[in-house]
Amino acid sequence: MTIPEFSSKEIELKEKKDPFIGQTISERYLITGIIGSGGMGNVYLAEHVLLKKKVAVKILHFELSKNKDTLERFKREAIAASNIGQSNIVDVTDFGYTEQGNSFFVMEYVEGESLADIIKKRAPLPLHHVIAISAQVALALYNAHGKGIVHRDMKPENILITSKDEISPFVKIVDFGISKIIGTNVTARKERTLTKTGAIFGTPEYMSPEQAGGQQVDTRTDIYSLGIMMYEMLTGKLPFVDQNYMKVLHKHQYEIPDLPSSKEPTVPSEMDAIVMRCLEKNAANRYPTMLDLIADLKRVYTQYGLEKRINLAFLLNSTVISRAEGEEPSPTAQERPSERDMLLMLNQGTMAGRHRERSDTVAAVQKKSTLITIVVILALLLVAAVLIYRTVTKKSDILVAERSQGEDPKKSVPEIKQKEPDRKPPVQKQHEPKTYSGKKVTGTARKTILLTVNANVEGVTVLNNETGKVLCVTPCKTRLPKNDGAVMVLGFQKDDFNIRPMAIALDRDMTVNVDLKQLQ
Repeated sequence: MTIPEFSSKEIELKEKKDPFIGQTISERYLITGIIGSGGMGNVYLAEHVLLKKKVAVKILHFELSKNKDTLERFKREAIAASNIGQSNIVDVTDFGYTEQGNSFFVMEYVEGESLADIIKKRAPLPLHHVIAISAQVALALYNAHGKGIVHRDMKPENILITSKDEISPFVKIVDFGISKIIGTNVTARKERTLTKTGAIFGTPEYMSPEQAGGQQVDTRTDIYSLGIMMYEMLTGKLPFVDQNYMKVLHKHQYEIPDLPSSKEPTVPSEMDAIVMRCLEKNAANRYPTMLDLIADLKRVYTQYGLEKRINLAFLLNSTVISRAEGEEPSPTAQERPSERDMLLMLNQGTMAGRHRERSDTVAAVQKKSTLITIVVILALLLVAAVLIYRTVTKKSDILVAERSQGEDPKKSVPEIKQKEPDRKPPVQKQHEPKTYSGKKVTGTARKTILLTVNANVEGVTVLNNETGKVLCVTPCKTRLPKNDGAVMVLGFQKDDFNIRPMAIALDRDMTVNVDLKQLQ
């Protein structure tokens, strides 16, 4: 959500012409003013009519509400923000449709100014502010990445700076409109996204090289964008600028940026090393995770005695919120540290070699990047060797051969000799709906998903919140059409109870637990 500032006269003119000002949508949100405009819709200031609480309401333009892809992206923005549940990310609390048919979602209202405005007015920023803002952004995105969400449009306009519980600056990240949902586990599951390979989405000045080239992106694209923002906070300047945005994209892909200290002499060499590692052209040479970046920022914070200027202890509180309950790490993914290890890492004392020359720090970072590249190459060669060996030696043990679309199944699926006629088939995984029984496989994919709904009170009516169609009554199970990349907003009805809608993905079996709270 990019919210440009308007003058009082501009706001007054917009509010006079805007049809939503003064309306109550969804019978509970009174629209009182306009905050700003974006490409997809407008953001309004509203008040909950019962709670008397200020909220922000983002309403999608009517013509865009009819566009399937835009509507799905709008829903994804709401789902992404609401599912992360981290204090540095603006929380989304409701989703629905106006009487006119516009889709909308409701967010917490944040009083503050954008990082873009702060940079414009006051950059270069003090080192302790750069560390505080960067560490909060990194921690928030670390939590998003843990939920399989890549922001892909990190820029100062999408970061609001406010204060909270006497903590200042306090970061709030907004606008997950082009975020990429890549599974519950970032590295282990097939990507799910509304965008196509080769399409370029984002803001040119903050795009990673792979994003600028229309290639597949992962969590490290956000690390690159954060590196650009740190560069800009430290120097007041962007590393790559040009009137032609295609030239900017080219520079991201092929040009090496100048050191931040060459544009602002007060930048310490340790920050040079951190920023330049974030801006590596090859994603494999950047920080593996945001947590690794936070650790280096913490070392600079300790080395330069910045605790005397600002207390970053509040960062530790955010880590507790971040952990997803029951999260199981992938065997192929890099193991994430426990909460205890994470707290210890952030609370470590001084960095190793804190009294070394600053030039040694830059050299150490470059050496580490080279070592990581060598290790990755060796690992790929080992995997290739294992695959070749298994292909050559175990052809006779193949149970199932997948056929390409359009091939004759009789030609593509080999006859299988069953060594043990009474042998039971292996247990199937939900995302592999094939029959491993030694028989020929037809390649027919599962057409539906199983939705299970449990509630602490019986008799809750479950319905499609968009169409009003009743799905089942709790406790219940029902099947829904499978649709990769799509979502459905579930509604719940029960007399004397207030139940929030809930969005689910339609690409796998889902279990929903509804906690009903009786109205007072």
